[in-house]
Amino acid sequence: MADDTYTRPELASPELEAEAAAFFEDLQRAQNAGLKEVERPLGGAQFGLVLPPLGEGDRGMVYRLHSWSLMLPHAHGALCLKVAKQQPVCRERLLEEQMTTSFFLAEGISVPRIHYMDPMGRFAIKDLIEGESVTSLYLRFGTLTARTQSLILEGLEKFLTRLLNLFRKRPDCQVSISPNNIYVLTEGGRFSDPAQFVLIDPGTTLKKSYEGFTFQSYWNEVLPDRVRKYQRTGYLQWLVPKEVTQSERDEAKDFEIFSDLKPSEVFLILKVARTIEFDAEEVIFTEGSIGERFYLVLEGEVELRRGHYTKPGSFNVRIKHGSVLGEMAFLLHAPRSMTAVAAVPCKLIEIDRERFDELLEANLTAPYKLIRNIAIALAERLHALDSSHQKLLETRGGGAQ
Repeated sequence: MADDTYTRPELASPELEAEAAAFFEDLQRAQNAGLKEVERPLGGAQFGLVLPPLGEGDRGMVYRLHSWSLMLPHAHGALCLKVAKQQPVCRERLLEEQMTTSFFLAEGISVPRIHYMDPMGRFAIKDLIEGESVTSLYLRFGTLTARTQSLILEGLEKFLTRLLNLFRKRPDCQVSISPNNIYVLTEGGRFSDPAQFVLIDPGTTLKKSYEGFTFQSYWNEVLPDRVRKYQRTGYLQWLVPKEVTQSERDEAKDFEIFSDLKPSEVFLILKVARTIEFDAEEVIFTEGSIGERFYLVLEGEVELRRGHYTKPGSFNVRIKHGSVLGEMAFLLHAPRSMTAVAAVPCKLIEIDRERFDELLEANLTAPYKLIRNIAIALAERLHALDSSHQKLLETRGGGAQ
């Protein structure tokens, strides 16, 4: 089958094309108006969508789902909606993903499972994969530890080699191996050993040729060329953590957590940190996850909740500008006691355990001063809690006399 043709006449319906065009135009208007969530119908179903879209390809758009009207008895966890663009070939290629998804899963390749496929190929409901694209990893590769770099390179080479062998076995299931189509998963903020890779979009790309392909050419030629293209066209639409800027360091140096630290010591700590942004209602960490990092709030507010699905405002604890987030679980390397969600769009400074430990191993004073300040803050918090508890007991005791 040619890569740019379709064979099912019913998919060329003008009504289907008009429906898709109207759907995307409507969502674009909603996004331009600043809406973050919308309820919209498509193909006889009702969907609650999060804006902006998670990503865009040549044949479709992907949105995070927060609600749906269809019965999905086997779906667990977060889901996304992939919507075919208006051309008939886009609907046919989306229908083909049932075949390619089944094939890759049967061969042990991780791909998002399909929980519902519209019979006309207008949309598919899939698992939402939370990970980091190879593009994002490539952009920050130099900041990773030598061990992590090794895990990524070894795992990616094995994953690509496996895919190429499967393409030869089933040429009709050949898909794109672009760095934006391959994600790596993390557990508690760490890459597993071996690293786990996921093929995000199993849509076929039959015209591509991988003859003579090598991992070396992929990493040294294809990847940098594709990243330049993404940057030139503004196609980088995923979260890429950035180094802390000078203005952000100047703002953060006055935070209470850096009390008694010299400017040079603050600089050393923030040199291994990153700034990361979250949209409203985006989860920063979940209750029960191990504390592999802690955060400083630069902008916005973070709300603490019990459990992943607690409604906003149900626990009524807000972490604001200048505050520390997640430090107790970080120090104890213990499970988080609460879920942290961005109450409004937020910018945080993220300090990772692996890179923080490198400062400790270098016998620098800065990280020890920081730990001391965190310990003092936690002790003051505990003392205040003990005092309020003692007053409560005294009040109850006085009432009983």
